[in-house]
Amino acid sequence: MDIAFVDAELGRACNSDAARRARFGAEAAVTLHRRLGEMAAAAHLADLRHVAAARVRSGPPGDRFTRLVSLGVYGELLVHPRDSPPVLDQNGLLDEHSVRALIVTAITITR
Repeated sequence: MDIAFVDAELGRACNSDAARRARFGAEAAVTLHRRLGEMAAAAHLADLRHVAAARVRSGPPGDRFTRLVSLGVYGELLVHPRDSPPVLDQNGLLDEHSVRALIVTAITITR
């Protein structure tokens, strides 16, 4: 999948080892780097569901498109499809097999 970031600042913090450690802490930075790599390696969002540690789940209530991707004990990534409008399945839900590009909108670190 292609991964973009909501703004340049978040992109720099995620794509630089030093910036990632400074912003998120050494241990969380390792997990974040691994998860971003797993996301990039996935062909589409549905593939990421096969990564048990990612624990992909629906986002905030009422938001059909946002997904939360786990960073384990460290927090989570808030992502949504880059395509607008995203492809929906026959039930009106996000078709995760069609999502081949994500935007990371926020990263919450709990530790």
